[in-house]
Parts: sequence; C-alpha cells; structure tokens
Amino acid sequence: MNTVIFFPVVRTVMMTWVISLSTSAGESNDMNHPPRLAFILLLAALFPAWSCSPSQKVHPKVGPMVEAVYGIGTVTARHTYDLKIGVTDTLMKLYVQEGDAVPKGHPLVAFSDGRVTRAPFAGVVTAVNYKEGETVFPQIPVVTLTDPKDPYVVVSLEQSGALRVKGGQPAFLSFEDLREQNLPGQVTSIYPKDGQFFVNIEVSLPAEVLVGMTADVAIQVAKRDNVLQVPLVAVRQGAVKVVTNGLSKTVPVKIGAVDGTWAEVLGGGLGADDLLLVPGK
Repeated sequence: MNTVIFFPVVRTVMMTWVISLSTSAGESNDMNHPPRLAFILLLAALFPAWSCSPSQKVHPKVGPMVEAVYGIGTVTARHTYDLKIGVTDTLMKLYVQEGDAVPKGHPLVAFSDGRVTRAPFAGVVTAVNYKEGETVFPQIPVVTLTDPKDPYVVVSLEQSGALRVKGGQPAFLSFEDLREQNLPGQVTSIYPKDGQFFVNIEVSLPAEVLVGMTADVAIQVAKRDNVLQVPLVAVRQGAVKVVTNGLSKTVPVKIGAVDGTWAEVLGGGLGADDLLLVPGK
C-alpha cells in the first residue's frame, strides 16, 4: 500500500490549532491561565524540532563490500622479564628505577647473599615493587623489564567474531589521537585463553605509540565486488521505503554483509535506480 509523506500537513494543522488556542487564550486573558499558556509555548517550540530532521532521498550504490570484525587491541611487548626469587630474601641494593632504559647485562638488584641479578636483554624498567632493605617474597616480581622494540597488538574478540577470523587476514588499526593514520596489519594467530578469544596482529607502529596503548581494530573477514548496497539506517524490520512520484512504499529486502554504514542486499524487489527514503538525523 502506498502512503503519502504527511509530516508537512500535520505541522500545518497543528500550527493552525496552536494559533486558534493562542487567540482564545488572548481573549480570555492568558495571565489567568498559565497552564494553557505554557502548553501553547511548548507546542510552538516543538514544531521546529519536528521539521528540522527531514528524511533524505538516496539511491542504492553498487560497489565493493568489505565485511569486518571489530575489537579493541592492546599494544603488547614481545619480550617481558619479571624478576622473581624462589625463597624469601632481603633486597640490599636497587640499581634501577621505573622508566630507566638499560642495556643487556645492566645490574638490576642485589640480595643479602651478594647475588646481583642483571638485565637479560636491553629494555625499559616498567615496574619496581620493592625498596632497599625490604623483605622480598617468592612469586612477587621485584622488577619488570620490557622490550619496547617491535611490539605487536593483541585483540580480544567475542566468540561470534572469533569464528570468522583466520591467520593471514588483513587488519586496520587506528589510535584515538592518531585518527588520520589507518595502520595496516595482518592476523598471525588466534587462540583461546581463560575463556576468552584473542588475536595477535603484526603491525608497524609509529614511534610515539607505546606498549599498553589501545587501538580500534577492524579485521577484514570478507570482500566482494559489484554488491548492491543500501544505507544501514534505511533498513527497518527487513524492509526499506522507496519513493515514487512523491509516494512511498515498503519494499522487503534480504540483508547480507554489513560494514557498519552500508548493508549488502542479497534479494528482494530493490533495484539500483530506486530512490530510498532514509530517516534524517
């Protein structure tokens, strides 16, 4: 069934009603009827809001459709060393502090028996959990050393997304303060851990990106060419509205892949030349 787009008509009728109410209120002294006056003013204020978000008319588009799985990734160091001891001891000397960049073999701490522990690789001291003279307990790291070179990104995914991710798929990363840079990467592995699903992504990162920072990650899981697409916001309950000669009608569509903004049309009565009615913002 065709339906006429009726918002301008409703607005006109309602404005006429407001003017009528306003005239009646003026004749009966509105100052004595504050609720009525407030109601009139509220309606008058709402009319611009009703009319400032008109629907837009757009055509479907035909082009490539890229489907992606999205997640939040954390920049992760490839090498991390936690200095732990096997038996309780006393920390006699601390040679580093947090933030220190040390070369391989640099002394880290000395214990009461004179034993000195050194850095197994060049890196940055990211944690110091004891002070000189304190008792050190087993399994609690004394010092943490991190290699900031050549980090990778770890992404946590929902099960539905993890099922579609495979090694070798391309990925794209963006950081909140580096939005102008869309960094390409590649999935190297996917694995479960503690009831969650993780993906490792190899990517070349700018020097200003540090271990522990997070990024928005899109993993491309499918790509097809010459796909009929409609704006996702135009789809309502498996159908879109098509405008012909000023009238709109509902056309059912079968939706496939979605890239976040556009939706693939797999079937239905929609053509590339149709004019869609898209709700305004």
